[in-house]
Amino acid sequence: MSDKELIDGLTAVPPNNRLHEYFFKEKCKHFLTYISTTLYNEDDCNVLVGELYEYLSNDNWKILRMWEGKNGCSLNSYLASCSMHYFTNRIKAEKRRSNFEIAPSTPEIIEYLNHFTAEEEYESPPVWEAFYMLKERDQVILRKLVIEEKEMMEASPVIWPYINSAKDIHELSQKQVQSTIAMAKHRAVLALVNNLKKLTSN
Repeated sequence: MSDKELIDGLTAVPPNNRLHEYFFKEKCKHFLTYISTTLYNEDDCNVLVGELYEYLSNDNWKILRMWEGKNGCSLNSYLASCSMHYFTNRIKAEKRRSNFEIAPSTPEIIEYLNHFTAEEEYESPPVWEAFYMLKERDQVILRKLVIEEKEMMEASPVIWPYINSAKDIHELSQKQVQSTIAMAKHRAVLALVNNLKKLTSN
């Protein structure tokens, strides 16, 4: 099967499940293993298969369809380059987001909320009293993103009306939505810290 035939098969409707399995678990295995060991220090590349599928299948398989085989570039070399670029940028973005979202003075609070249980809510009143002093918007943001550990885009339908009801979320790019939500989360965390300081300083 030529590279062109492989792309046609992968992008066909309905999908060829057997071809998809061969492509992602066999065809992509070599460069995924390299990416897994180089970027994540992991020998098992299977953990990246699902994410690679989401990346390549996005926008009607746009990345695959863009390959033209110019200058002797094989499909495998093209995919290896695109995938390395994608996963490298993803790691950088996650580090930037992590550094931005959690203020240096709040890791203990964030850690506590991340391990929330119903019983703990009543056993540790200072944190939760500070939490319930927050505006409804900030409570919703922290509950979805910190306590329930939802991804930003996953939680965005619930969070967005509290953040910016004037703008239609569907008219914005994913990057714009994530940036706005990250700012809102940062402000919510700072508000929680300020409330806690007020309670513990009395």
